[in-house]
Amino acid sequence: MTIDYNELTKQVLNLYPQVKFAGVVNMKGEIVAGGHKENVEQLLVGDEINMSIHYALQKRDLYTNLAYKIGHETSSITEYEKAAIISVPINSNELFLVRTDNGTDYLKIVDHIHSKLDPQKYIRDEIKAIENEINELKNLKETKSKRKPARKSIVKKKVVKRKPARKTSKSKRKTSKSKRKTIKRR
Repeated sequence: MTIDYNELTKQVLNLYPQVKFAGVVNMKGEIVAGGHKENVEQLLVGDEINMSIHYALQKRDLYTNLAYKIGHETSSITEYEKAAIISVPINSNELFLVRTDNGTDYLKIVDHIHSKLDPQKYIRDEIKAIENEINELKNLKETKSKRKPARKSIVKKKVVKRKPARKTSKSKRKTSKSKRKTIKRR
């Protein structure tokens, strides 16, 4: 499947108004497709643009040396005071570069580029991510069901205990009356 880089750079330029540049560069530092958005102030001009492309390619080479340990670079976002530079490797010979204002949703831009560069891989990755979320939810549900059920809170009514009524037997009454009589007689 052949990708139309000019169409892809136009799509990226239109993602956000903050995106100022979208282009594909080769290993020689030449812009193969894309460019600056119209009527936008360029922060870098002439040789400064070539230098920034060179530095992006150089950084990619540095990270390629660590790929055996940390895996291959999928994207790189460098935020400066005045702008952010996003680089996405396309293949071993080409790099997709984006310049945007700070605070833009960088990951949405990266996801959009990945989805267009390799749609099948992007779909597989999305399916894998969804499957992982489903499995996590299943595991969460299973662990909740294995736990002891939570005690239901029971509202207790206040019970006022009263002293039982005094039971007196007739014989006690008599003795108490007889004691009273004897006390009065004295």
